[in-house]
Amino acid sequence: MDQFMKGTCSDMCPRAEIDLRIRERMVHFFETDPDAGPPGVPDRYRMVKEFTRSAAGMRQPKPSEIRTPRTLLETVHYLLTFVLPDSRRPYCERYEFIFDRMRAVRQEMVIQNLPPSEALPILEPIVRFLCYSAYRLCEAPIREFDPKICGQHLQECLKKVLRCYEEMDTALLADNNRYEMERLYLSFNIGSREATQWAIDRYRTVNPALRLHVAVQLDCLRGNYYAAMKRVAQFAPLEAAVASLQLPAFRRKLLQQFSVAYQSRVQTVPLEWLETVLRYDGRECSLLTDDCRHYNLQVVPLPAMQEVSDGNGEPANRCHDWAVKFEKSQFDAQRSVIPPRKVLSVDRALDRYVNISDVLLNR
Repeated sequence: MDQFMKGTCSDMCPRAEIDLRIRERMVHFFETDPDAGPPGVPDRYRMVKEFTRSAAGMRQPKPSEIRTPRTLLETVHYLLTFVLPDSRRPYCERYEFIFDRMRAVRQEMVIQNLPPSEALPILEPIVRFLCYSAYRLCEAPIREFDPKICGQHLQECLKKVLRCYEEMDTALLADNNRYEMERLYLSFNIGSREATQWAIDRYRTVNPALRLHVAVQLDCLRGNYYAAMKRVAQFAPLEAAVASLQLPAFRRKLLQQFSVAYQSRVQTVPLEWLETVLRYDGRECSLLTDDCRHYNLQVVPLPAMQEVSDGNGEPANRCHDWAVKFEKSQFDAQRSVIPPRKVLSVDRALDRYVNISDVLLNR
């Protein structure tokens, strides 16, 4: 530990960076004083250290430019308490600012090689924030949110948290937090053999706190995606939000299986039944229709409804009047998986939280 630097900065942003960014007019909207007369007036107490990439030739930072572990924790709490709920800007802008500042926090944790007892209180809220944001912004355009980058950082944080738990004295652990993080890891890695093997090796016998999540993993490995989706509906809201990002992949696999199991040139499968099996959660029937057509599956009216449509040959949001004709040769396995969408039941569960900041900070 002696070879690692120890930070001494007790401010969210070192004074040298504050002076530089004010001088160069590089102050972010969330670092300005909302109560000042002219808009955009920098507020030194709201400024948070930016993330900067390490590169060859850059000087080593001084201890006075590295924040103490206590200050890093206070910075994370500030970001989630004051910036996250700030509705003056859309959520994608809040996410971008918080993501960058949290990345700088994680960078300084590495520079100081913080022990698990100091790293975990900082990393756990970051994991929850990335999980929540990955779901909330799943329908955002790529110019506003990159799910791949968010997923990469979430995976890194989850694995770091799990390693911290393994290194930490069991007597000092808060089991509730540990189980929550382990469930989020399994929820984010649904269908992963590595995650499943980790859970089995970690506990040998399935821990009651993880039993439901391990069952989902095993369902996926067996190809029983219907059972997996049904169990995911029983997850806690944040876990269900992360797991729901895999729903489009599950639906694609089921539609491909149905293209073999229900193949027929004459018989069809009711769209209403598919809506239930694929757990479209009461969304508009047109979504299911579009998804079927995305994979080149033919949607046809039921015999009694041959002459009923919206005038354009569309289902007009009445799933009970339409059906899908499955043919193995017609399913387009080359089409990409449909991007994730928000799930109505998950939205309702998350809306029950009065203050999402308290949830992410586990207060």
